[in-house]
Parts: sequence; structure tokens; C-alpha cells
Amino acid sequence: MGRLKIAFALNPSSFGRFTAGGALILLISTFAFADDDQPTVPDSSDLYTLNADPEEFGFIEQQIYRGEADQATNALENIISQVESARHRYDAALVAPLTLSGDAAMVQQQYDKALDLYGRARHIERVNNGLFAPGQLAIIYREADAHRRLGNVDAAAQSEEYAYEVAKESFGTYDLESLPPLYRLADFYLQTYNYLAARSLYSRSLAILEHHEINETESAIPALTGIATSHKLERFPPFYVGNSSDNARFEGPQPGLTTSDLENQHVSFNNFPAGERALQQIVKIRTANAEAEPENLAQAILDLADWHMMFGRTNAANTLYTHVYNNHESIQELFNEPQLIYFPLPKDPKPPPAGRRDTVAVGSVSLKFDVSTTGRVRKLKTAHSDPEDLMDFRVRRSMRLAVYRPRLENGVPVTFEGHEFTHTFQYFPTAQLTTPASPAGDITLGTDDPLPESDQGENGS
Repeated sequence: MGRLKIAFALNPSSFGRFTAGGALILLISTFAFADDDQPTVPDSSDLYTLNADPEEFGFIEQQIYRGEADQATNALENIISQVESARHRYDAALVAPLTLSGDAAMVQQQYDKALDLYGRARHIERVNNGLFAPGQLAIIYREADAHRRLGNVDAAAQSEEYAYEVAKESFGTYDLESLPPLYRLADFYLQTYNYLAARSLYSRSLAILEHHEINETESAIPALTGIATSHKLERFPPFYVGNSSDNARFEGPQPGLTTSDLENQHVSFNNFPAGERALQQIVKIRTANAEAEPENLAQAILDLADWHMMFGRTNAANTLYTHVYNNHESIQELFNEPQLIYFPLPKDPKPPPAGRRDTVAVGSVSLKFDVSTTGRVRKLKTAHSDPEDLMDFRVRRSMRLAVYRPRLENGVPVTFEGHEFTHTFQYFPTAQLTTPASPAGDITLGTDDPLPESDQGENGS
């Protein structure tokens, strides 16, 4: 039986080129391939590959993703019914059509139905091939994606961690096949701001690569990028943190793994050196690779320069920016204006009680300021806000912590005056409560009667 590579994959996407902090973002595990004479890291898309006959299910799979999910579902239901009639409800031949039926439900945004179908497919796979059968990985990852679509991050975490445990049992300690599941869980931890757990898994992946002597090749870049990103999150939270209540905004589900790797991790009091070493190693790998695209090397240097700028090492950062400007003419336009590399998102306004909320609306705050050669904001002022004064203070407070990649003129950093930035946010306007007019003959409120809540002042008087 062949292997059917399903198009449905919410697996991590490649990071964009030349964006500020380009490689230092979440969802980083794209997999590089070593030279032909070196061991090869499996592609992450294989995590979604089913053990299914392409001749039997290939056309149905295409139907699912070209707007014909209903027809695909009908065909799959017929196949399932035929297998159950000819054999039994736990036959291994049911795994593929049940999983594809779940994919069709996902496309139709029927996530609970998809979970039911995936759950049955996984159970049949385990009945036929064992508790830690690697064939269930493709199903478990689909379950994790469905949980995330439903907003159930804790359930998604349990699926991600269970998949990792299955992979550990299925593959050897230093098997390269274990890297895609390892990277996937590490990426998930980064997305949920469990940077210590993520860092431990990226470090584990480097040990596997070192075992195969490919830790200084392109294959190591996802792990190195992940380590740097974990240090970035630890030092520069993605949200503004003013007090303990703000911490809840980036506290993800607690990791359920208790491996020695996790236990050996600890909070770092100086994130700069470890992140710098990881990013320097990426630059070294890109430089040594004669077949690497020049743009990839430029991005690696920019990431290292941004790291220096964020930590206030402006001389080193500007030296690297100038190097990129002078040696990569095709991307000089990136330095025409300052590029934002860090901005802690302010907390949205607290909504009024449910009974007093109007339809959700979108507000904005526009700021105007200068960006100095140190990447910091100067002469900050509010240009416009709607609603006025609702979020002005919070957005300005976050912008004072922002870091920019400065503008370059002929390779020289200069202050950029009058830069504009707009932050948009959602809020619930307070519904206008109206009191119906009293009909003739009704008794009016006396001086000692309480006023309706909407008419009371801030102190209730």
C-alpha cells in the first residue's frame, strides 16, 4: 500500500524573507536538507501522511480541498459501510476513510464531528498495531489542530505531547525520524509561551543532529532559530506586562512532560549571549554553504543585527546593518524606512458587563514620532485616536518600549523624523440604555427612591 500525502496540514509555514526579526518568529520548523552524502532530516509535511492507497483515495482527497467536501463525504461513508459489512468495525482498512472523513469535516468547519472521526480512526489504528503505533501520529496531529480550531488549547497540548511520546517510543533515541515530532512540539510550546520547555526540545534536537554530525549544516537552523526565539520571548514578552495580572496573557498550558531535558532547564538572567551564539551559528552555516541563496545569508545577518539592537548594542547592530546594505544591493530598499522589530502588544479595553455590551467595534490609535539611530522612539505624540482617549495611554506606553531597525542613508544609520504607526484593537461600546416614558397616571420616583443603574453617577449618587 502506498502513502497518501494529504494536503490538509496546519503545520508550520516558512518564515517570510527580510521582515524585521524575520527568522525570530513562532512557527519556525521548516526542514532543511543536507547534502546527498549526509543524513537527511525528514520533511515536516510527512507528519500528516497517511498509510493509504493513492489510487483508492487520491481523487477523494482532491475533492475535499476543491470545494466538493460533501461529495467526498458521501463516497467515504459508502467505503466505510462496505468495509464494516464485509469485515468488522475495527478493521484496519477503516483508518484511512475515517481520517479523510475527518478532514472533510474540518474543511466544513465541523470540528467536533472531525474529532469524533479522528478519535475512532486512532482507536482502530491502536487496536490493530499497538498503543504506540507510529501510524497514529498523522491522526493525533489532526486532532490537535481540531482542538486549536475550537479554542481548546489545553486539549491541543495533550494531543501534541501524546504524539511526541508516541514518536519517542517508535523511534530510537537519535533517530532523525524523531525530529519532525520534536520540532512540532517545540513550536507549539513557543506559540503558547512555554519558552523553557521549547528550548529544552530544540536543544535535544541539536544533540540528535550532532550525533549524525550534521549540527553545523542547514539542518540545524530550525533548532538554532528556536533557541534564539525562546530567549527572545523570555526577555521581550510579546505583550505589555505591567503587573502580575498581565502575565496571564501569555501563560500557555503547563507542559505535561517530565523528561530530564525539561527538568534541567531554568530561567536565564541574561538571554543575550545564548541567543547571540545561536544566531552567529546560523550566519556561520549560511556563509559556509556555497549553494545558499544570498538573500538567506542577508536575513541571517539581519536577525543577528536585530538581536544586538534589541539589547541596546547599537554600534554592533548598525555595523551589521551597514554590512548588509553594502553587500546586498537588491534589498537596500528595506532600509528606506524604520522597520519595527519589537512592540509589546497593549491589552485591549476591558469590556462592559455582558448585558451592556453593544456590537463589537474596531478602534485605532495613530502615533507620530522620530526613530533614532539607536532604534528607539523619540518625540512621541498621538496623531489620532478613535474612540478618543480609550487606548491612547496603553498604546503610547507600549510604543515607548518598542525597538526599530533604523533607516539607512548610503549605508549610514540616520534619525527618521515623523514616522507614523497605527495600532488597531477591538472593543465593545457600552450600549445606550433607555428608560421608557412613564404612562399617564404612573407614580414617579420620589427623592428617596433609588435611581436606575444607568442614571447613577460613579459613586452611585
